[in-house]
Amino acid sequence: MTEILVMLIVVVITSAIILLLVQTGTITVEAENEQVSVLNANFIPVTREGYLTIKDFKFCDFIDFDYNCMNEIETFDLGSEIHFIFTVESSTYNGDIMLVENYRIKGPTGELLLEVDESNNFNFDLTSNKETEDVTFKDFFIVNQGLPEGEYTMELFIENPLLTKKTTLVKKFQVVYVEDFSEEYYEEDYEELIG
Repeated sequence: MTEILVMLIVVVITSAIILLLVQTGTITVEAENEQVSVLNANFIPVTREGYLTIKDFKFCDFIDFDYNCMNEIETFDLGSEIHFIFTVESSTYNGDIMLVENYRIKGPTGELLLEVDESNNFNFDLTSNKETEDVTFKDFFIVNQGLPEGEYTMELFIENPLLTKKTTLVKKFQVVYVEDFSEEYYEEDYEELIG
């Protein structure tokens, strides 16, 4: 019994000496892993209240700096810029909104032509005192020459990580091949114009 008691006293004294040396800085301790607060962990995955929706989507010839859609269309020439604009309505979470935009383009036969990877996601952060906010996005891509004519599909992905909500919008558009005007045709048209 005395041996156990002596052993416990030695352990307590050794621990006290080590703690004293660490506290005075004589011995330094290096953490192998980054410390994570246990209180910061979500043990039960919960979807937060609120909503996220995409509205007022338009394909356009061009979108100006004031986010005005110039000539809303759904048929484009091969090689031209395909502009699009849309509004995301999202609930706020503790006065903040965080939105992530991404999209992919599929060809007429369903083959994947363009997928924006995660490193090229468009991120938007906003602080607001409202319950919901409307955020307007604009972007464009190009369907290169040499691709087939037909109906293309755009899949637009929006995520709000603060609400743990995602939404997707699928839109179709036509791509047609237009031959370049010949110089002769252009000159005749120009002469008619100037009379």
